[in-house]
Amino acid sequence: MRVHTKHGHSLVELLLGITVAGTMTATAIPAVSSMAAHAHVNQAAVTVSHDLAVAVSDAARERKPIRIALGTGHKSITITDRTSGTLLATRFLGRGDIYALDSASFSTSPVDVMPSGLTSSQLTVTLWSQGYSRQVTMSLAGWVRVR
Repeated sequence: MRVHTKHGHSLVELLLGITVAGTMTATAIPAVSSMAAHAHVNQAAVTVSHDLAVAVSDAARERKPIRIALGTGHKSITITDRTSGTLLATRFLGRGDIYALDSASFSTSPVDVMPSGLTSSQLTVTLWSQGYSRQVTMSLAGWVRVR
């Protein structure tokens, strides 16, 4: 008499496994999406704070005033030489770019950075995506920090 051993899984077992895996994936997607949005906003905030600090440093090094302004469509930041109007840098922050932000806003635009390090006004840059936001502030003295 020959003993039959079971090889593999039945169709019901395979369908049950696929259903469990699909349910687990469906519940994890919103959490992963939220974590990605937070990471993009945090990374953009650190980058913008660095760009603002570099603008203050460039104004002092070149002994020329520098203008920081919000780009068109609220999706970019431009840094220009105030006297000649030469574009020094542009940071794109929109959906189609690496940071994938919904929007960016300035409390005041434009802001001029003088060679002494002083600014024409305080600046708060608010960056947000999917309901999460961070603020980058620059004081009248040119100090930059992320909040």
